[in-house]
Amino acid sequence: MLKPLPLQNIRITDPFFAGRIETARNTAIPYMWAALNDSIPGVAPSGCISNFEIAAGLKEGSHVGYVFQDSDLWKWIEGVAYSLATHPDAELEARADAAIELAAKAQLPDGYLNTYYTINGLDRRFTNLRDNHELYVAGHMFEAAAAYYEATGKRKLVDMSCRVAECIMKHIGPEEDKKHGYPGHEEIELGLARLYGVTGETKYLALAKYFLDARGTEPHYFDVEAKARGEKPGRDWRRHPLVKYAYHQAHKPVREQTEAAGHAVRQGYLLAGMTEVGALTGDMTLVQAADTVFDNIREKQMYITGGVGATHDGESFSFNYDLPPERCYTETCASISLIMTAARLNRVHPDGKYGDIVEKALYNGILSGVSLDGTKYFYVNPLEVWPERCERRQDMDVDPERLGWFGCACCPPNVLRTLTGLGSYIYAADDSTLLVDQYIASEATAKMNGAKVTLTTDARMPWDGQVSVRIQADKPAGFTLMLRVPTWAKNFSMTIDGQVAEPVVENGYIVLNRLFGAETVVALEFPMEVRFMSASLHTPNYAGKTALMRGPLVYCLEEKDNGPQLWNLSVKPGTAEARFDESLLCGVTAITADGLRDEMESGLYTESVPGRNAVPLTFVPYYAWGNRGKGEMAVWLRRA
Repeated sequence: MLKPLPLQNIRITDPFFAGRIETARNTAIPYMWAALNDSIPGVAPSGCISNFEIAAGLKEGSHVGYVFQDSDLWKWIEGVAYSLATHPDAELEARADAAIELAAKAQLPDGYLNTYYTINGLDRRFTNLRDNHELYVAGHMFEAAAAYYEATGKRKLVDMSCRVAECIMKHIGPEEDKKHGYPGHEEIELGLARLYGVTGETKYLALAKYFLDARGTEPHYFDVEAKARGEKPGRDWRRHPLVKYAYHQAHKPVREQTEAAGHAVRQGYLLAGMTEVGALTGDMTLVQAADTVFDNIREKQMYITGGVGATHDGESFSFNYDLPPERCYTETCASISLIMTAARLNRVHPDGKYGDIVEKALYNGILSGVSLDGTKYFYVNPLEVWPERCERRQDMDVDPERLGWFGCACCPPNVLRTLTGLGSYIYAADDSTLLVDQYIASEATAKMNGAKVTLTTDARMPWDGQVSVRIQADKPAGFTLMLRVPTWAKNFSMTIDGQVAEPVVENGYIVLNRLFGAETVVALEFPMEVRFMSASLHTPNYAGKTALMRGPLVYCLEEKDNGPQLWNLSVKPGTAEARFDESLLCGVTAITADGLRDEMESGLYTESVPGRNAVPLTFVPYYAWGNRGKGEMAVWLRRA
């Protein structure tokens, strides 16, 4: 299994992402800390830090927010850790240390740490694993602990996490005298794998595997614990027998599941956990099962932006090919969980299809979740917006503009940890294979067959398709270099040290198996054509419509550029031109094309046939929409 290169070994110089990472470090991190401390007026209160202070006995009060509110702090610390790994900052580290010290004061003598139950009643802990997120919160704590230790060498949060894990193992597990449960919201599986990675304690990995093995088996544990609480067993969010237990991906044992179902973020975390734990334990049946469901998502349940989760009812997948553009939920966290799965599957058995999904979701479904200034966020990422419909229809759960914070604020710190930890998605390696998965300009070092290898990637994605990768070894070393070929890059070309070379492509990667010396330069040119995309004929929402893409980017129309009633516009395929505009949306390549606008006499219904007038159309990258005020937006429109 390949492993991502340590963040300390990577320096991102990319003109597109370096600024976003800097915004995350200098703006988003302090902004989120202020939000966790309820110091930002006019946004939804968090209560997160206050909850820890109350649980630690430092002040009086009631718990504020959701049962999983603690996880916002853990994700913030994880994002901070990744930032410290690449950009040491004594003041920021001291602030994170103080937050960890506060959490330590709230930890109970038996290791338990969860402010919701400490404040509201410890007698109810571990009695509702289905709904109350104790294990989910613990998982995020474990991930934060591993990241902070790797960045700073400080073990305090790791030691605290081990005590939490020991407390969980006293209450839950396969032994006869324990609860035979598993989490309603997956995440602890990933956290336990990270904890195993920094401690070497196999019992943590065994617990993660137990949670996966037990999930969906009968008798359903969620029914067992419901009966123990005096409640009617069974859980059916949509009151339909076909989806009972599916909300939590507990309708079948995980190895028997073949289609994505239920809450989209949970599904992604489950698949990522299955892949990670399966690879670490050598249980490839878990990896194969994750692959099957991932392919179902990729082929039948994923939006063109890499967004997943078609319905606001349970923030869930619905069914194959049901991909409505105006009311899709496509939570930002769901795209993040998708790339977490794709990256892990790729490390087990490299295939370009995984990197393609990371690229698609990263540039579109994740970046759309944060404003260009890093202080406003989308929880939901629709592909079509009519603001008045969003605001006045009660069956819509779509915000027409980004907000400063949320009561359920899972997405902002999730975006933070993704951006500050971006390096982990670029490269992966073992002793004999070095994989370049994302063309993000950067410098990296790795040990390859005993040699120190420096890799310098020069790229200007997503605007330009020219890429060069310079490989320098301190002594001759033979290893395999793998360079992903994006599926959108038809008829690409390659040179090695200036000489035209015929690439050998296997499973979506150029494979160079050779002896590398003082310097080798591989140059790639990926054509950046505007593509008019069509959707499957199984998808009724997009019949007769097209969406524009260029390179990895999905484009959209905004009212700001094209006027109101975008639904009356159509575009002429083959007329598109791309031009970089430094003054637009912090610098983007915009696309112009010939279009038509329907015009018709007034009246709700009429026998008149609409006339069509020629109009110029302007498309901007989907990730950047909504940064110029509230207005209509559409990704898909009719072909003229």
